Amino acid sequence: MAKKDGTPDLRIKRTQKAIKESFFELIEEKGFEHIAVKDITDKAMISRNTFYLHYEDKYDLINKICDDLARKLFFGVGKQLRREQRLCVDVDSVSRILKIGLSIIDEDREAYRILLTSSGAELFTKKIHGIISRALDLIKDDIDGVDGFSVEYVVSGVIGLVKYYVTKENPSENVDFHRFAQLHFGTIIDSINKNKASRG
Repeated sequence: MAKKDGTPDLRIKRTQKAIKESFFELIEEKGFEHIAVKDITDKAMISRNTFYLHYEDKYDLINKICDDLARKLFFGVGKQLRREQRLCVDVDSVSRILKIGLSIIDEDREAYRILLTSSGAELFTKKIHGIISRALDLIKDDIDGVDGFSVEYVVSGVIGLVKYYVTKENPSENVDFHRFAQLHFGTIIDSINKNKASRG
């Protein structure tokens, strides 16, 4: 499945790309529930044996796609969160984190759109919920004063924002991210800074 140096073989990458692209097209055409492995292999022009070399079934395929997207978003946002954590947490830092997250989503915008508006939406929504919660864990020492009810509100709001972002044309055009962060995250920012000050 990989070369001796551990890097994926280009043929494997091409095959997986063909499988994923065919899978996304079929989700839009038929809906996830009505897709069979044969549909995927026919559209991707590969054998069933080739499909099973990479995935157990269509559920394994969608799980791996969702995991890959979630992992990419988590590491990108997590990296920015750790960077901002070393600085003063303010509206500007939250604005930067939002922009980073949306830029990462933009790289796979069509995949997000299909997964969040199809019958596979529940699974992908759970994955995104999980990675946002994990990202917040990176700064959990600073948000002790923010209860679970508030965190859930933020996580659900971010998921709604992602869905809005990938289903609208030019959704961030003319958006004032600083103002957005101030309106929707201002109270949590204040709580974080108060916690830091009380421990300092």
